[in-house]
Amino acid sequence: MTGTHLHTEARGDPANPTLILLHGGGAASRTWKHQLSALSDRFHLIAPDLPGFGRSAGPVSLSGSARAVAELVERHGPVHLCGYSMGAFVAARVAAEHPAGISKLVLCGANIKAAEHGRRQIAFYRSRPGWWLMKAVSDLPTRAALLQMVDEAEGSDLTAYLPRIQAPTLVLCGRRDRACVVDAQPMADAIPDARALIVPHNGHLLPLTGAKAFNAIVGAFYGSAAGDAK
Repeated sequence: MTGTHLHTEARGDPANPTLILLHGGGAASRTWKHQLSALSDRFHLIAPDLPGFGRSAGPVSLSGSARAVAELVERHGPVHLCGYSMGAFVAARVAAEHPAGISKLVLCGANIKAAEHGRRQIAFYRSRPGWWLMKAVSDLPTRAALLQMVDEAEGSDLTAYLPRIQAPTLVLCGRRDRACVVDAQPMADAIPDARALIVPHNGHLLPLTGAKAFNAIVGAFYGSAAGDAK
């Protein structure tokens, strides 16, 4: 593979199982601040800024993100992998295309086809004229980059990837995440070895606003004996 430079935040002992955390379409690696502090005693945590976000050069591209993450997996694998929102699409694609590199997989707050159930979010991002407001919650450098991310998300479709995932998988979603909760069980059903878990009293920002529950759930899932990464 050709080298793709990603800025990464790393925590924990490299001798522990490696867990790669992939952020969504807003904040980059800082999405995982609660996980980087709470899970670093058990895992070697790697949280990259995906291409075009934060301190990683663009352009914004889901296929480019998948290639860059695959390089991380090749370097550190086998690994545990966790993708949130847009990052879940990247994680699912990497797990499908590089099954030997993934020990366990978590997909959080994701759609099979974003254009089907995520129309409101897509319309919201397209209609925001004030970049200064979006900049407060986004680690994208420009409005053009934001619209490129929206275009990429709108065209995402996991239908062909899900049946190819071999890793034990947890599909995680907040009960109040209306756009994604409808896809949680169908997504788990499409993956050969997967189950869905719906977390009550939480919405789409589960890793942030429900960090305690999120950390307990994913820590237990990754920490079980079967399929432990090195």
